[in-house]
Amino acid sequence: MQRRAVAVYVALFVLIGVASYTLMVTAEQPQVAVENPNFQLSSGDGFTVDGQSYTAATVEEVTEEGGHGSTSTHREATLEWTVANVENTDDWAVGDTITVDEREWNVVSTSASSVTVEEAIDRTAILEADPAADNTTYSGDNGEFVLVDDERVPVSEYFDPATVTFTEGETVPYDGQQATIDTVTNESITVSWTADESNSQTLKTGDTITLADNTTYTAYFTGANTVELTDNAEAYQASVSEQETFSQRVTGLRWVTFTAGFIAMLLIAFAFLPSRY
Repeated sequence: MQRRAVAVYVALFVLIGVASYTLMVTAEQPQVAVENPNFQLSSGDGFTVDGQSYTAATVEEVTEEGGHGSTSTHREATLEWTVANVENTDDWAVGDTITVDEREWNVVSTSASSVTVEEAIDRTAILEADPAADNTTYSGDNGEFVLVDDERVPVSEYFDPATVTFTEGETVPYDGQQATIDTVTNESITVSWTADESNSQTLKTGDTITLADNTTYTAYFTGANTVELTDNAEAYQASVSEQETFSQRVTGLRWVTFTAGFIAMLLIAFAFLPSRY
C-alpha cells in the first residue's frame, strides 16, 4: 500500500516536471522591439536628420575571444557622418614651431598686429654637410658664431634662415588648411579655419546616440544585420522589461523541473527502504 501511494506521488511530480519542462523549451523569448521605429538600418544604409546625412557603415555580429579559449558574440553597428565647415582655432606663442606651407617655422616675435616667423632649419645637418665648417656652433662676446676655415661667421649670416611676417586678417596655409590670423598680441596669436569633420559612433544594444535634431535615440537589434533606432525610450524599456520577465519565468520553470525530479527520486528511494516493522 505504501509503494502504491509513493507511485501516485511520483507520477504527480513527474507530471509536474514534464509540464514545466515542456513550457520551458517551447516558450519563445520575446524580442526587444518597438513599434514604428524611427530608423531601420542595414550595412550601407543612409538616412538624414535635420539636414545632416548619416550612414550605417557596418551592422554585424562580432565574435570576441576571451580567456581560456572562450568566445563571446554580440551585435554592433557603426554610424558615420561628416559635419561640414566646422570652426577650428589654434594659438601660437613666441618659441612655438608651426607648419606653414608644408614647412616648419619658429615663431620669433610679435607686435600689435603682426607676427614674424623664421624658417626652422637643421643646423647639425648643414654643418655636417660643410667640410670647411666645424660641426658645432660657438658663443662669443658678439653672439653665436660658426668657425669656417678658422674664421668666425655669425650664425645669422651662415645659416641665413628665411623670415616671414604675417599680419592680422592674412590667410596662410597652416597644417594643411587655409587659416586666417585673427588676432595678434604680445602674448599670443590666434588663427582660425573651417574644415569638414568626420565622426563615427559604435552602438551596441541599449546604447544611445544624439543626432543633429538634438534628439536621443536608442539602438537595438532585430537581427544579426539589422539595427533599429527609436526615440521612444519608454517603449524600449517596456520591451526590455518584458524580456527580463520572460527570463525570470524560464528560470522559475527550470527550478520547478529540477525540484520535481529530485522529489520524485527521493520518494522512490524512500519507498524501497526496508521496513522496521
